[in-house]
Amino acid sequence: MRRIVGFVLVGLGVFGIVLGLLLRFYAYPRLAVVPLNQQSESISTGESMTVFYPSKLAEGQTQAESDVEVTATRLVRGDPTAPEAKPDGNVMVWDVGVVIEDTDGVLVSASLDHLCLDRHTNEAVQPCSGEGIEDNEDDNSIDPNDRVEHDGLAYKFPFNTEQRDYQYFDNFTKRAETMRFVGTETVEDVETYRFEQKIPLTKIEDRQVPGQLVGQPGVRTVTIGRYYENTRTVWVEPYSGIIVKGTEDVDQTLRDSSGRPRLTLFSGFLGFNDETVRKAAADAEEARSQLRLVRTVGPLALVIGGAVLLLVGLGLVLLGNGGTAAPGPQTGSRHRELQPQ
Repeated sequence: MRRIVGFVLVGLGVFGIVLGLLLRFYAYPRLAVVPLNQQSESISTGESMTVFYPSKLAEGQTQAESDVEVTATRLVRGDPTAPEAKPDGNVMVWDVGVVIEDTDGVLVSASLDHLCLDRHTNEAVQPCSGEGIEDNEDDNSIDPNDRVEHDGLAYKFPFNTEQRDYQYFDNFTKRAETMRFVGTETVEDVETYRFEQKIPLTKIEDRQVPGQLVGQPGVRTVTIGRYYENTRTVWVEPYSGIIVKGTEDVDQTLRDSSGRPRLTLFSGFLGFNDETVRKAAADAEEARSQLRLVRTVGPLALVIGGAVLLLVGLGLVLLGNGGTAAPGPQTGSRHRELQPQ
């Protein structure tokens, strides 16, 4: 009976170890993947912003307005019909639209980003048909003039984010900039990694604008540099890579050849609103629980439990074998003692 129990325990132990390994190396990679039809919305708000309204130029307005409250709405839509988005593949295709309006619904700016990303790491992937960023608001569609080749991370961090620096794409400089790990912090009861990206004052393009905008009323058009700087901070739930909270301290200006600012286009502090933070935290916590169960907790419990059962089972089998062999010599010895002299 002891040997039978031992063999059962050995079988259960092997099964537990195999199941734990399957969870870690087979189930986890299939769970830690972004769906091709991903859809999400995040809303950021900014108070006391300085804003120049291009739409009001026709009304004769040539100065930026201060103390403006704005709302920035970002919509992410995955395109499962894109040629790069194969059902069993590692590439997804996203269209990301950002619209910034004031409290009266007056448009401040709008942009559209089309890019291909790795479904596990959220790093940009090439080649990517139709890739680009449209931020000149000409027709709200990406044409060859809007072509941009992305690199680094975008809009999300990888599953199992590490405490290290990453390269994160900036839509204004149109290149990946360093996102530095600066510590851990709890947001809405969710443990997060905090990252910070500092983009120094950078010239991003030359623009032709009416001279009256930049202090040259007698000149019809002036070519002037558009400059940008930003401090971007994100709080990332590490298991899922979801950005739970994000802020930007941004400044866009027109500057002359000497670097002197002539017109502020957009300046101030933006951050996820409370509802966006709460929803992101809830989504991250749910994903974290599932991913931890499949990646660490489940496999660890199954492998350790399986190893214990295997050892106990082997012990019972060996003891069982010893128990049946021991009476042999005693029986033989007794038999010899009963032989007649």
